[in-house]
Amino acid sequence: MDETLSNLCKLCGYVYCLEHLLPQRHLCAMLQNVEYVKTDSFSSTGEYTPSDEFKKTLDKPVTQMATNVEKISIPVTHAAEDTPYWLSDCLKDAQNMIMEHHHEKPDDVNFGDCATFFAGKTFGVKIQNNGNASGDINLIGDLPSQPSYKICIHDMLGYDTRDNRRMVTIVLIHQLLHAIHPSRIHDSTNEQNGINRLEHEIANRASYHDGLLNLASLYQSGTINRCQV
Repeated sequence: MDETLSNLCKLCGYVYCLEHLLPQRHLCAMLQNVEYVKTDSFSSTGEYTPSDEFKKTLDKPVTQMATNVEKISIPVTHAAEDTPYWLSDCLKDAQNMIMEHHHEKPDDVNFGDCATFFAGKTFGVKIQNNGNASGDINLIGDLPSQPSYKICIHDMLGYDTRDNRRMVTIVLIHQLLHAIHPSRIHDSTNEQNGINRLEHEIANRASYHDGLLNLASLYQSGTINRCQV
């Protein structure tokens, strides 16, 4: 059996070292769905034993342990039924990051902010080799917005891994920015920031530096190309 399988978090499914295997040790994103965590609920194989001090923290309700974490409430997003679950997760993450770190109004004046824009649209995400670009979105003509969007992600990123999730989330940020600001080009001008700069600013503020570096490496190697929208 693969040794890494014993190092999978039982909540999120990602692989961690023994020191950070317990959900509380790596600030597991799935803890928000757990009302109470007992000391032995997510014990490892016995190879790692938490200190007595840390055991005390495990017996506290999760709400007490994370009172300093600000939660962002994302509106209901209508995703296409055939969108794989992990791509839907990446889509929600990308939307959350945009709502938290991007405060410019959408081009469509009917929407006062990005949150209401996302709530009023349907987004479908699928894996597909689309001209070797990292991602693509079906923008229709010169419309300020449209009821639904189809986003394609390069099949090089089609496997559900931690690194791919972070890169896919950044690619989705880029494509969602195209939907929010269809009039903008990739490069910045004297009047406004371009899509590329906005993508980098949002990803950096959300601490997705590793995803940006991994994507840059794929671009430089010619494995995939930058967005051509």
